[in-house]
Parts: sequence; C-alpha cells; structure tokens
Amino acid sequence: MRLLREIKRRKVFRVALVYAATAFMLLQVADLLAAGLGLPDWFFPMVTTLTILGFPIALVLAWALELTPDGVKITQPADGQAFDETAPPLLGKRTVLVAAFLLILGVGLGAGWFIGTGDKSDVPASIELAGDSAVVTDKSLAVLPFADFSPGSDQQWFADGLAEEILNALARTPDLKVASRTATFGLRGNAQSPSEIGAALNVAHVLEGSVRRAGNQIRVATQLIRASDGHHLWSHTFDGSMDDAIAIQEQIAFEIARALKTAMDPEALAAMLAAGTRSVEAWENWLKAQALHEEAIQRLDASELDNVLAAAERAIKLDPGFSQGHALLASIWLEQIMPVAAFYGAMALPPAEMRARFEKHMEAAIRYAGSEIERLNYQAELAWVRVQKADRVALLRRAVELQPGQAYEHISLGEALIETSLYDEAREVLLKAVDLGRGTTDELVDVFELLHRVDPEAALPLVERALAEDGDSLLVLYLSHRALLHAGKVEAAAELARAFSLRDAESDSSLVVQLRQACAEGRNEEAEALFQRVTDPTWEWLLLKTLGRDTEARELLRPLDTPDQLFALSNYLTYTFFDPNDYPLLADTLARQRAQRHEIRPIRFACRPTANTPQ
Repeated sequence: MRLLREIKRRKVFRVALVYAATAFMLLQVADLLAAGLGLPDWFFPMVTTLTILGFPIALVLAWALELTPDGVKITQPADGQAFDETAPPLLGKRTVLVAAFLLILGVGLGAGWFIGTGDKSDVPASIELAGDSAVVTDKSLAVLPFADFSPGSDQQWFADGLAEEILNALARTPDLKVASRTATFGLRGNAQSPSEIGAALNVAHVLEGSVRRAGNQIRVATQLIRASDGHHLWSHTFDGSMDDAIAIQEQIAFEIARALKTAMDPEALAAMLAAGTRSVEAWENWLKAQALHEEAIQRLDASELDNVLAAAERAIKLDPGFSQGHALLASIWLEQIMPVAAFYGAMALPPAEMRARFEKHMEAAIRYAGSEIERLNYQAELAWVRVQKADRVALLRRAVELQPGQAYEHISLGEALIETSLYDEAREVLLKAVDLGRGTTDELVDVFELLHRVDPEAALPLVERALAEDGDSLLVLYLSHRALLHAGKVEAAAELARAFSLRDAESDSSLVVQLRQACAEGRNEEAEALFQRVTDPTWEWLLLKTLGRDTEARELLRPLDTPDQLFALSNYLTYTFFDPNDYPLLADTLARQRAQRHEIRPIRFACRPTANTPQ
C-alpha cells in the first residue's frame, strides 16, 4: 500500500494518462501525414515504435523526478519519512530494476509492432483459396459496376462509365492486377458477397461504388473491401459539381492504387491514372459514346452508330488532344473494314474512305497518348491494319515488358505471334497469360480460343475449367466444341454439340457446330446439307475448308489480295490452316517482313474429300 500511495504522490498515474492521450494524438497526425504526403511504408511503424519505447521512460522519469518552481529535481520523500524508507533514489536498485523491466517490455511491444506492420501491407501477401490452387496476390482488385442512385434513375450510363474509367486507370498500373470489365460487369445484380466475388475472380480486393447525380451536382461513394474477410480498408464520399467529375475519378483511382501500395512513386502514379482530358464536357460525351456503342453491339443495332459517332466527335471537338476520344472513333471505323466485326460494312461509305478515317484518328491517338503503354497499344493496332505484322509483334513485346503482370497484354501478343507463325512463342506467351490471369471464364475463353490453334492438348484443361464454370453459355459451348475437335476428342465434342443444339437449334452458329461434328464423324452428306442452310456469308470460307473444298475456299478469298483489301485478307492469318502463299501480294508482304508462314496445320476434323466432293 505504501508503494501505491507513493506512485500516486509522485503523479505516475497522471503522467501515464497524459502520455497516452498525447501519444494517441501523435499517432493520428502521423497517420494523416503518411497518407497525405505519400511517405514511405516504414514511417508510421517507426513513429509507433518510438512512441511505445517512450512510455516506460516517461514512467521512470515521473517516479524519479518532479517539476518545482526551481526546475526539475529528484523527487523528495514524503513528509516525516526518511528517504530510504519510502522509495529508492533515482538510480536506486529497485528503480533500475523497474525501469529495465518497463524498457524491455516497451522494446518487445515496439519491435513486434514494427515487424508486424513494416514488412507487409494491410492485407496478407497472398491468400490460398480453399479448394483452388490459385494464389491471390494482395495487389489485385475487381471494380464492380457502380450503382445509380440518381433521382431519375437515368444515369446508369454515367455510373458505368465512371467505374470503367477507374478500372482502366488502375489496369495501367504495372504491378496491379485488375479483373476485366467483362468479368466484373457481368456480376451486375449478383447478390454474391465480396468474399465470393474475390474467390470467383481470384482477386484480394473488391471496389464498390454508387453515383448520385442531380442537375450539376454529383456524389460518388466508394469503398474498398478486403475479400478474405469483408473488412473495409478504405471508403470515401466525394461531393461536388460536374466540373469536379474528372478530378473525382482520378482521385478515387489514385487513393485505391496507393491503398494497395503499388510500386510507383506518387507523381508517376498520378500521371498514369490521368483521365486523358481536362474538359469535363469532352469526357462526358466520350462516356456517352462508349455506353451507346456497347449497347449497339449487344443489340447488333447498327442504327445507333450515327449517335455513337456524333457523341465521340463532340468529345474531340471539345478537346482535339483527347487521345482516348480519337481511339474510340478509330475503333468504330475499324469495325467497318474488319470482316469479322459486328458492324462490318454498316456505313454507306467506300472502304478506302473508312480506312482513311480510321488511320486519321489512330494517328491522332498515338500523337496525344498519355503514356508509353497507351502509345504502344495504339501503334500496334495501326500496324495490324497496315499489315505490318512484324512491327506489331515488336510493339506488343515492348508493351509486355512494360506491363509484365497484365494477362491481356500477353493475349494480344499471343494473337500477333500466331499471325506471324511463331507458334512456339505464342504457346508460351498464352500459357503465361493463364498464370497471370484471374481465372475468370472470359479470360480462359480468350486464351484457349487462341491456344488450341497452336497446342490443342494444352488448351484442354482450360476448356474443362470454362465448361465447369459456365457450361450453359453458348459462347463457351461453341468455342469448347471446336477446341475439343482440334484435340481429337470427338466423343466429348458430340456431347457439347447436343447441348448447343438443345439451347439453340436453328441459328447459323448451331448449324456450324453440327456441320463440324458431322465432318468429324465422317457424315459428309449431312455436313453438305447443313452447309446449304447457313445464311451468313462470313462463314463461307471456314465451312468450305471444313468440308474439304479447298479450291473453292482459296478462290473465294482471291479478290481480297489487293492493296485496298489486304487487311481483310490478313485477318485469316489467325487460322493456322490458312495458307497465305496462295495469295501473291500477301505472301510478298509477309516475306518482306520475314513473317512467312512455312507450316500449314490442316483442320484435323475436316471432311475427307470423296469423288463427289465439289471442288
């Protein structure tokens, strides 16, 4: 009891309370400084460690010293007591023992805190998914479509555009893996929890958000959620006018990238996440054009293209240096000259004029590109249309070097390598894309749709995974059926053909699936009958090759071997059974680039020609 009275008399408890309150305020300030100034990861743990270490020192000093009008002095014994009857002097044996104990305790707590926080972020370095061999990196994210809470519920296009731009900005960060738009926007209306979404997309974090727009005022609420436990790592509500919309989008992307501790310094990160224009009106028109374009593609409604073009052209009129606005216009004109595109030939303009418009806007996009990776991708697309295949490969290789952690860069390179007949390298690049990807069905399909052309056996595990995850999808069934036939799995393919026919019996796609299966099983006459029922002429070359009518197939494409149509002809290079040597201009173009095709791989399941097969 004497010791307790002495502790109270020497104001040790009071010092402890004051120190705790001061330390709390100090840590709050340190946390704000670390976030606001982008200070190194070790700053906050260091301040915390020093604060903890100071606590036992403050207690020892409170015991041994007191503040008097004459300054700081050694605490004197209580009235009427001898000094050695109450407490030890400043350097007495008991004081030294107590001080040593408290100091050791403080060092242990501080070291534990520093080690526990200084070497890792707020999330585990990796999360082993239950029942899955995939390891999720902490620097991975899914940006879900933002909800529209506007009074008129008429701003979903704006909410989608804002979420998509945040996604695209984050995807440009080299060491951050971001789930694709197709994968995340496909979850719209899904009641899955963040943990379930994280497991499905193989990401460690989920970004949710909402938009409320009334007149010129906008409110954007966002929250970053750790998928493993549903913990909210970061959330913020941004209020402002539409004049602040670009700044809000960039700030959200910046805060998320910083919260996930990307490797880039703040200035480089801010530059990479920039929206590409400072004109809010141009940016808004561009978002509108994107939304209209996406809707037109989903509905296969070419009548909307005039509205799409009008909105995109307004965007670049308001800001002629808006690279992404030019890129959108270029992509719209590319669809007019690309044989397999949804809106091929939909505009009543000469092909040469549409090609000129594509090149004009793509060159502008390259000139005004906001980053090197953006410029490389634009240059690669221009090289593709100009049938500069070797140049495209070189540009995409450079893009992969700059963004080695992005699956879609590897997929683009894999396609370019197939076109130049570099099959072995294409195989390695596409398998790397699988390792880098988040394992979504869309990514699996994107990879095996190319991989089965160069290594059918390697594509089979991806096909099995895609079927297990989304076996009801007609697209998955269609592409999986073709991949199985290329791998010689005729019986397994027959099951998929039946499943496809039950869901979609009379479409051209269904007829193509049945025709391929008939050829694989040797039912040539039935395959020929199915061919007569296909109405879409874009299938003709593929089906003639499948039927073994090679001479007809070769002559069908002969008119495309001209300077104006060479791009359209070069699109067939993605098929390893296409022989460019049948077309002098294309063959010469590839030879000058040292991109000749020396190995032609026949269709393994094609109908075997008979005496009655037309030629």
